[in-house]
Amino acid sequence: MNNKINSIEYRISRLTRRQRTQDIVLMSLYTLSVLGVGIVAPNALQLFKYVEKYLPQKTNIKTRTSQAITRLVAKGLVVRTKNAGRTVLRLTRKGKEAANAIEIRQKVSPQKPKRWDGKWRIVIFDVWEKRRSVRNKLRIMLHNTGFVKIQHSVWVYPYPCEDLFVFLRADLRLGQGMLYIVADEIEHDARLRQHFGLPASLSS
Repeated sequence: MNNKINSIEYRISRLTRRQRTQDIVLMSLYTLSVLGVGIVAPNALQLFKYVEKYLPQKTNIKTRTSQAITRLVAKGLVVRTKNAGRTVLRLTRKGKEAANAIEIRQKVSPQKPKRWDGKWRIVIFDVWEKRRSVRNKLRIMLHNTGFVKIQHSVWVYPYPCEDLFVFLRADLRLGQGMLYIVADEIEHDARLRQHFGLPASLSS
């Protein structure tokens, strides 16, 4: 069972990193297009320089960016068009909508307060198997925000995040399939406190 769980977590971790790179590339394309900069493939030097600011220093920027572009094209978010004999990358309408959604998500991301109020924010969701892609997207979003999974489809975070919850439930069309709980305590929360760098008690 542990090997299976570890395998699932590894796949989610890889998906998370992959999705983060795609989001960075998508938002970079969106920003550069707003600035009126055309991105010429395959070198896309302007894009590489822009993406470089948001990925770890040891990352192979060209490889990661190229892989992300390929996946974005496959998803219909980006197209390659010809202009004066050159291949140019452009966002589709679907790509612009996705970029707008990312921008909104960034605005509703929770801010860490100066002092923890001692309450836990718990998200529980029940998504049908036929909506597996939505379930994976939700897991990735929660992971990227900083939530920690404590049980299957149960994630926890220590700071207020109502705006993010409302956005995710509406964006993913989850309705009552996603619940938000504010709890005064979680049993055996020492590891969670350590993970989030929280005091052992509010008086600490």
